[in-house]
Amino acid sequence: MKQLALLAGLLLMAAPVSATNWTEVQQIESRIEKLGARIYWSRMNTGVCSERGMLGIYKLRERTVYMCQQAIRDSGEPLMETLKHEGWHAVQQLCNNGRAVLSDDKIRALLSERDKRTLRNYYDTSQHRLEAEARALEEVPTVAYLRGISHYCH
Repeated sequence: MKQLALLAGLLLMAAPVSATNWTEVQQIESRIEKLGARIYWSRMNTGVCSERGMLGIYKLRERTVYMCQQAIRDSGEPLMETLKHEGWHAVQQLCNNGRAVLSDDKIRALLSERDKRTLRNYYDTSQHRLEAEARALEEVPTVAYLRGISHYCH
């Protein structure tokens, strides 16, 4: 019995901290595709996903979200956050003419200090608003995220 309890404890420790909710992934993917964008799941780090550190990208001209699954797995970053982030760039383009939809105050309130540093250090100031908003919405619960898409993309 002790061995079984020890094994169960080890299995719990080995389990991922945040499991991906595939139903939510499908809901987000479906909603983004209804806007007229595509989502491409790249299993290996090739093509647009070959750039070092690339977890995902929204290609404006192609209207495509590329999800770099291997890089996400290697980095340990949650897939859901990357999908929400890149999907929100599609919302910005397709529903609001390439502009952020939230006010600066709302965006600032949702950003972590880490995100603020990343914006300052790695992005041109012309990209700050769009990138900050996408980063802020990574953390929003899926129900609220989907509601936001419905609100801004009527």
